[in-house]
Amino acid sequence: MERMIPVEKLAREDRFVLLRARKVREIREEQGLEGRVLPFDEEALLARLHGIYTGEVQAMEAAGRSLFDFPDAPWEFQLDMARQVWDESRHTEIFERLLEYMGGHPGDYVETEVLWRCTQADDPAARVAGINRGLEGLACDVFDQMIRIAQKNGDEVIERAVDYVLADEITHVRMGSKWMRKLTEGDPERLQRALAFQESIDEAFNFRGGRRAEEDLPAENNQFVTIAKEARLLAGFTEEEITRLVEATRKSAAY
Repeated sequence: MERMIPVEKLAREDRFVLLRARKVREIREEQGLEGRVLPFDEEALLARLHGIYTGEVQAMEAAGRSLFDFPDAPWEFQLDMARQVWDESRHTEIFERLLEYMGGHPGDYVETEVLWRCTQADDPAARVAGINRGLEGLACDVFDQMIRIAQKNGDEVIERAVDYVLADEITHVRMGSKWMRKLTEGDPERLQRALAFQESIDEAFNFRGGRRAEEDLPAENNQFVTIAKEARLLAGFTEEEITRLVEATRKSAAY
């Protein structure tokens, strides 16, 4: 097997269309759909659920690739990655069933490769910093928003299902925090490179101002994804790290 495979080599059934996120944005702009896709109506919710479903598929693949790409990593690291593959496979099934619950199916919407691109780090410390702390941290923010919207809509099925997955995501972020620090013990330069990779992902996923600090928004405003501070603290983020993330969202909002 080849290490660090490009997104074009991911195995997909014919019903899936895999495009670069930039291309999807260009198509939306051409069609006059420049606004963010937010889960306020049924169609937008289906699109969001499909995006999360494909993201969980790629997260499962990414954890599996981390097992293969880093055979010399500690056994405990490999065990955590294997556990994450199992968790992500359950998440994939959960979101596939939520799609069907809403009347949709896998392949109804385009799949973007944005998560898989974040796996292209050849250091396991950077890999878990970017995926587990960056992308899984983002998942905590997105799922927190979806739970609030489901509560507002009185949809206990989505509320409970997403809350169940959120508990796993917190564990995945905590694993990333643990291994980023363990793998870089005694090597501050390597730690800084891992953190820089994570920060590049955090900045890329601020949704061009679509992710905000909760204190910057009016009460009960569900239009924006907010930083899920409680979940991130449970997952091993420090107050200082959360403050830096909040400041990054404010910079994105300024543009």
